[in-house]
Amino acid sequence: MRILFSGTPAYGHLLPLLPLERAARKAGHTTAFLTHASLGDLVAPAPVLPAGASLEETLDEFHRTTGTNAAEDMSPATAGEFFGGIRVDLGADAALAAAHDFGPDLVVAETADFLGPLAAAHLGVPWASHGVGIALEAPLAEAMWATAAARATARGLALARPFASVDPWPDCLQRDDWKPSRDRITVRPEAHESESGSGSGAGWEAPAFPGREHLPRVLVTLGTIVDDPEALTEIVTSLAGREVNVVVALPPSSADGALPVAGAGVHVTGFVPMRLLLQGMDAVVCSGGAGTVLSVLGAGLPLVIWPLGLDKPLNAERTAALGAAEVVGGAGEAGEAVVRVLEEPSYRAAARKAAADIGAMPRAEDVLPLLTARLG
Repeated sequence: MRILFSGTPAYGHLLPLLPLERAARKAGHTTAFLTHASLGDLVAPAPVLPAGASLEETLDEFHRTTGTNAAEDMSPATAGEFFGGIRVDLGADAALAAAHDFGPDLVVAETADFLGPLAAAHLGVPWASHGVGIALEAPLAEAMWATAAARATARGLALARPFASVDPWPDCLQRDDWKPSRDRITVRPEAHESESGSGSGAGWEAPAFPGREHLPRVLVTLGTIVDDPEALTEIVTSLAGREVNVVVALPPSSADGALPVAGAGVHVTGFVPMRLLLQGMDAVVCSGGAGTVLSVLGAGLPLVIWPLGLDKPLNAERTAALGAAEVVGGAGEAGEAVVRVLEEPSYRAAARKAAADIGAMPRAEDVLPLLTARLG
């Protein structure tokens, strides 16, 4: 079978698809990713079928045409026009041509991607949705769908609803009023570990911290999108003088791979896959991105979350409701919060309970046959 995976060109939108893509490839299926060429190293060795603009170009075009910053405003109207409108406008022609040449039997598209569903409609093949975080609220999801459907209609195409929804977000982190859809298939989320490509973590060695080996280790990361050296510096400064060692992970976009911080208990690194970064850690300070939260909880570690927009406040709220995280309102509050989550055993106990729930979810290699069986 030929399976085309499609996603918005951003780490947080593509990384959740990798476990299923790898399972498909290992099972003998032919796979490819429909996204921007700049993400080729991230999804390697699966090939990329280039389509559409980069995330930065899409944000710029959206701001030019609407005057709105989509990186800060994710109201239904904004999300609908950004994901279902502008991104489709910028990528439809290339996506349809690339998908036609690849000839997929199945398309798997992440929740916010509509180039994949558009290609499926064009080729008359089925498609499945793949979640990347907490289930979208109905007004947001419908605004995105309605806008994308209108763009498809303008091209003489009719978008079909997905035949299945693959969901890596565990039940314990969903909203209190959430109800699973009938077509939902859960899949265990996995912390990222590259197979190949630059930035794969090859050669990564956890810092030794001579003379401080007995101290807890704290990972500080704001994810793959937020590039804010000042905020990272303030977080690290708040940890100064605490009895901890700190590993700071910079985003892939970081220009020089450095921070104006130093000390025997601080180590700064560029992008390293999360599975490697989490080894030997005792707690994590982050901005609440879906992939980071799932990876950290999957490792059974407590968090301090400073939510920085979009879905992050909700992710932080749900993680705190489990008792596995403290939520802070500013970078300078991180140090004291870290001390609390390290000293109070209940945070780690809650994180380990979440890890058990995540570990009980089906593996990608077990989900793949469930998905293909529904094709009939």
